[in-house]
Amino acid sequence: MKIIVALIAFVGCLLLTTACGSDDTDDSSTTNPVLSSAEQLASSAASEIQDNASTAVSSIAAGASEAVGSAQDTAYTEALKAQDADFGSDDEEIDAARTACDELTSGTSLDATRVKIAETTGLEAAQARTLINIAVPIYCPTNVGKLTVN
Repeated sequence: MKIIVALIAFVGCLLLTTACGSDDTDDSSTTNPVLSSAEQLASSAASEIQDNASTAVSSIAAGASEAVGSAQDTAYTEALKAQDADFGSDDEEIDAARTACDELTSGTSLDATRVKIAETTGLEAAQARTLINIAVPIYCPTNVGKLTVN
């Protein structure tokens, strides 16, 4: 913000100096080199500020996305533990959730998805269904309607 204020003040001073120092003749056909330099400087500063702002926004968005993903993962793994459907590491549990979502999204039936999750995780059928019931609303809410099929 200080850069913007300083830049505006600088450009204002240049314009004032140019206006006061010029002859009383108004020859608009000639370009004032000081004014041209000030315009280029202002344009360059504005571009730099815009680039810095874009970088900052991208960084904030990436951090927020990562925080949301971490919160989802924690909620999911804690829910599995609470429902006695946990197994292996947190990463393995999250991979199973993503597999369930991929299967349902690709059109695999709920029952076939449950069988695949049971086979790949070593969970019993009821635990695999619990895993799917927990995973879908968190990782792929567009598939929630498929949970009522069986």
